[in-house]
Amino acid sequence: MLVAVAIIKACALLTAADVASVQGEKPARARESAPSRDSSRCIMALPSPAKSVTVEVIRGPRAVQLANRLRVAAEVEGEEAGEDEQPAVERVPGVGDEAFWAGPQAGLYARQGEVLLRIAIAGKEGKEATLAKLRLLAGRAISHLPR
Repeated sequence: MLVAVAIIKACALLTAADVASVQGEKPARARESAPSRDSSRCIMALPSPAKSVTVEVIRGPRAVQLANRLRVAAEVEGEEAGEDEQPAVERVPGVGDEAFWAGPQAGLYARQGEVLLRIAIAGKEGKEATLAKLRLLAGRAISHLPR
């Protein structure tokens, strides 16, 4: 028996108001990659390019593999990072079922059930400010996932 799996469009997970409440500007345009059954990506360009937002949805075996890699990397990095070093991947509590910060370029990965989201924002803010914004955006995106 085949089970139909609904496509999740990344651009549908954050509204213009969601983005504006965190970034201070509404997106000028949103461009979505051709969504497939197991992935979709949306780039929301803002009037200030340094505030643009990227949302990626990953499902299926690729999501499981990536979440497993992030989990292992967070454990290894946490053990190996020195006192003055920031781990390259670290757990972020309180976002979805589990979440990982993978640095400013990769952004925040948040898993909710069988869906893995990657959210990244452009800009040169510090880690804490960027992570605070990503946590808010991830929470809003997770709230728009189909149940």
